Amino acid sequence: MKWIKHGAGMLLSALGAALIAVLIWKGPGWVSEWRLRQEKPETPAVTVIEPSGAGNSGDFGENAENEQSAEEIEAAQREKYASILARNPDVVGWLTIEDTPVALPVLQTTDNEFYLHHNLDGEYDDAGLPFVDYECDVKEGRHLIIYGHHMSSRFDALAEYYDPDFYEEHPVIQLDTLYESSLYKVVAVYAVTARTEDADFFAFNTYVDFDTDEEEQEYLDEIEQRAFYTTGDYVQADEKLLSLCTCTYQMEDARLVVMARPLREGEDPEAGTVTVNPTPLVPARWP
Repeated sequence: MKWIKHGAGMLLSALGAALIAVLIWKGPGWVSEWRLRQEKPETPAVTVIEPSGAGNSGDFGENAENEQSAEEIEAAQREKYASILARNPDVVGWLTIEDTPVALPVLQTTDNEFYLHHNLDGEYDDAGLPFVDYECDVKEGRHLIIYGHHMSSRFDALAEYYDPDFYEEHPVIQLDTLYESSLYKVVAVYAVTARTEDADFFAFNTYVDFDTDEEEQEYLDEIEQRAFYTTGDYVQADEKLLSLCTCTYQMEDARLVVMARPLREGEDPEAGTVTVNPTPLVPARWP
């Protein structure tokens, strides 16, 4: 019995030492991640408004925010973000996917490289932060494209949308910007190659805006062919688009893109019917 007790004591001591080592190794990272998420501005009870150039996103409170003028809404949003903007004026909003680690500030600068490897304070950080394509017009544009690393726990949940089951549990994305707060409903998930030399390279991120509804419809038709699946009621050609892009590892230099549209007036935020595409247009190198 003494040997058993002694052995158990040694095991507990070893486990305790291992736990301490993990806390020393991981602790600063966990604290950093926790602090980052605490930067999220307080969101008022009514946040979902009609996005610019899109259909009505619905009234989710007693006094709908879309009854205010665009100028009043922007002023309120900027006041809400005053503290984090003082810390970094590149912040353009906050991205949230409920029940995932995606609850992060979104930034925008003059290129699509800097925030791949820098944090909120502009310091080097392998994990980086989500950022809007530098060519997108966050306020007036009809297509917002946001990139983020899969390599970190900050944005890797996005790649889970490859599985329709994940979509059914997370059908809605919240994007809070300096100009409006909106819910977007995921409608398509597809993959592209990042190698420009590939013959089937599709530069989805050159479509940062559409001059006409016809141009947007052509783009939507292209995405529908490429999608692994589409959901519910697909996008109308006059609606704003949100595309979230991250790495995926089914092949080298692959990107998974999750496309969403604004939640419409009176629309149920729950998951819509999933329509699986039996023959999606995927890169030739896709396994």
